[in-house]
Amino acid sequence: MSGGGGGAPGPEDTGSQSTNVFGEAPPAQVDLNLTALMDILSNLLFFLLASFGATIVMAINTTVPTQSESKTDVADTAQSVTLNVNVSKKQVDINASGTQQSEAELAAFRKIIPNVDGVPNFPAITDHLYDVKQKYPRSDTMILMPEPGVRYDTMIRLMDAAREKSVRVGLTSSMVPLFPSVVISTMVK
Repeated sequence: MSGGGGGAPGPEDTGSQSTNVFGEAPPAQVDLNLTALMDILSNLLFFLLASFGATIVMAINTTVPTQSESKTDVADTAQSVTLNVNVSKKQVDINASGTQQSEAELAAFRKIIPNVDGVPNFPAITDHLYDVKQKYPRSDTMILMPEPGVRYDTMIRLMDAAREKSVRVGLTSSMVPLFPSVVISTMVK
């Protein structure tokens, strides 16, 4: 016999099929077209993001102005006053001012609260502001006038004391807003 007859394949003749370590033929090669899948996923992602944005907008508290002949959006000035709070190193002087109240009504809420150990008596200030808020529920503005030399942290603590008060009714307690709008001014001599 000559040459390359019917014997075992030589090193050059490996055949067109290869096998794995177990002698099995590999699976046929498959080309996947992922374009349709990517289109579906991108559309799904778009709608998820859009719905997530809508839920955030739904969580924002908003009001819509309404037109009514009997009601007005302007606060009832008879139920609101502005507090003037003079802060010195010795005391806190609280005065109420308003346009619809008499001098006697406003004078009833004038109070001088002395400092305790050089620090304002924050619980007494909060209690007095709560009393004013009970009489004038639409009030929300306080003008804070510090004397030169009053510390910055004292001003911050005064604003915190004027923001809200914890009120306990029965077994439940809630935070009642007092005077959250604060204007800082200088004392006029």
